[in-house]
Amino acid sequence: MNEPLRTTSRPVILMRPGEANNRLAELLEAQGIHAVRWPAFSIELPEETDQITERLSNLDDVEMVVLPSPASVAAAAHWVREWPEHITLATVGEGTARVIRAAWGPKVKLIYPEGDASHSGSEALWPLVQAHGAPSRVLFLRGQTGREWLPEQFRRIGSDVVVLSTYIRVPLELTVPQLHRLEKAILGPSPLIYLTSTDAVDVLMHAVRPVPNARMWITRGKALTIHPRVESRLREAGFQSIELTSPDENEVIARIRESLAA
Repeated sequence: MNEPLRTTSRPVILMRPGEANNRLAELLEAQGIHAVRWPAFSIELPEETDQITERLSNLDDVEMVVLPSPASVAAAAHWVREWPEHITLATVGEGTARVIRAAWGPKVKLIYPEGDASHSGSEALWPLVQAHGAPSRVLFLRGQTGREWLPEQFRRIGSDVVVLSTYIRVPLELTVPQLHRLEKAILGPSPLIYLTSTDAVDVLMHAVRPVPNARMWITRGKALTIHPRVESRLREAGFQSIELTSPDENEVIARIRESLAA
């Protein structure tokens, strides 16, 4: 991105992947708040897609499909225009559930934990799966890596688990111009950073490593995030000022405004 990291006021850095990051930045800009866009990951389709096409072209033997993130929904929508009626979709929170409804309509069978981000995640989904009943075969559509806790729970109750990588997450690497702007920014106030996953924390620490003292500058700032698991990872990374927020865009904007005004 070509936008500057301003040194006269606290920078705001947004690290959500995908179009959601751009939309949030535009909403902030409309309120006079400049936001730097450092998406933790860019999402790409795999080079080899024959296996994915073959698997998703015949879902007669699949009872449940787990879509753990908006990225997994966007990738699946590349191949699936409509889910067979016998399939139940499952996801880990309300945010991705809304994306699923937007992609395939309100009538798709879907289970997910309701409530804010602190009540989301694989552990929150699992009781709903147990109440639904063990599917004979469950298909996980995700990136090239992911938590193994949920697939393992399915295996323990006797489900046949198929994990399919339908997209590739490419982690953030700052360009040379971005690194030069970062060198100047660390002379000013530490940033306010919004990120939404534990992996994003690690990506951030890796991305700023070429600039001396950038990690210290980053961790002296404030982090906004949506889940206690991410909060724990932020503390491990050295952040002291962390605030949990709902993933709702209006709530995030309100938290950002409050933090900048403090």
